[in-house]
Amino acid sequence: MKIVVVGGNAAGMSFAAKYKRNQPSDEVIVIEKRSYISFGGCGLPYFVGDMFEDTDRMISRTPEQAIQSGLDVRVNTEVTALDSQNKTLTLRHEGGEETLGYDKLIICTGARPIVPAFGEYNTRNVFTLTSMEDGLALKEAFQQASNQRICIIGGGFIGLEVFDAAHHLGKQVTLIEREAHVMSRQFSPESITLVESAMVEAGADLKLGCSVERIRDAENGGYVIETSQGEVEADVVVLSLGFKPNTEQFDLPKAPNGALVVNEFGATDDAHIYAVGDCALVHHMALGESVYLPLATVANKQARMMADHLAGKDTFLKGFLGSSCLKVLDYELACTGVTELMAQQAGMAVKVSVIKDKNQTDYFPGQEDILVKLVYQPETKVLLGGEIVGKKGAVGRVNALAVAISAGMTTEQLGYLDFCYAPPFARTWDVLNVAGNVAK
Repeated sequence: MKIVVVGGNAAGMSFAAKYKRNQPSDEVIVIEKRSYISFGGCGLPYFVGDMFEDTDRMISRTPEQAIQSGLDVRVNTEVTALDSQNKTLTLRHEGGEETLGYDKLIICTGARPIVPAFGEYNTRNVFTLTSMEDGLALKEAFQQASNQRICIIGGGFIGLEVFDAAHHLGKQVTLIEREAHVMSRQFSPESITLVESAMVEAGADLKLGCSVERIRDAENGGYVIETSQGEVEADVVVLSLGFKPNTEQFDLPKAPNGALVVNEFGATDDAHIYAVGDCALVHHMALGESVYLPLATVANKQARMMADHLAGKDTFLKGFLGSSCLKVLDYELACTGVTELMAQQAGMAVKVSVIKDKNQTDYFPGQEDILVKLVYQPETKVLLGGEIVGKKGAVGRVNALAVAISAGMTTEQLGYLDFCYAPPFARTWDVLNVAGNVAK
């Protein structure tokens, strides 16, 4: 059996390594267009923020190490065409072109940053942040003392993490978001306004409900960003506007955003082709339908499950909840499962409950406010999702909430779960107990 994996990042290498362990006698070939593999891009904002120096810390495995494990890894090689009828790929590399056959094809081509047509401008100090090359270039720009005014366009995960990095370095930051709030798909207004207020108090110029119309070069250097709320001057611009799946070369069924449509095991409608990672959809277990979740955790777990499935082993992965978190200033933001917005868009009837409580006792130093929002079924009270925002203890509690949702628990059961208690960590009734008990 010849298995060809296109893409050597999180999904591709997770699949290849696990499948090779499962089926040592099968040939596993990994095609990667860059010179490196297994790159953890999630570390880029912290690298840019000068919290560590060595880029190798973001690489979990070198091509040489992968080859030593029995994989055939071919870097600096790009797939230019797929002939699914004859089960062949056309490859381009330094030596020219060649044709490679396969028995099973695993597409792990990931996604690329969306870069809108904002006009003509010098791109020298306009960045995205996805690759190692991006990180090195943006870090160099942030290290220059003359680059003090940073404009971030887009208030998603990367946009807020870059804000945190720039603020850590003492920069003047303007963040532009066209929606009414940052992180609007993951967090409700009542949750995220706490963080937005903290950003403004920290000195950020936060422009919400604001669209960018054009970027142009400033006469005295830097840039002028023309927006629906006036002009913004900046020395550095960071584009954080989401991702476009790299699937153009594959003639397979796709979602409206270009992500490949697959079943719960990652299979396309071609019996010999699978897809996983940021180029494909996955099954959302609480929503009950396929969604696009470009998260490293999703890519790694889905790929490992697929490697077991194709090797004929039992699998235990039933889907995903999109559990995710990030740090902004002193705040932890975490969410899992179905949001109220997702439910509305899917036509799903839900009830919600929002509470503000404390993360721990008042007599031990470090008590902070914490906000919990639960989303659940109206009749059964089965938990569907939740979000937690606070300065201490939010992420760990969302992990517990993800377990409860996966287990099909109700709000009543959450109210009586036997969580740990000690004054430095919680109150006698943990905030999750309280949230479960007040849900009606």
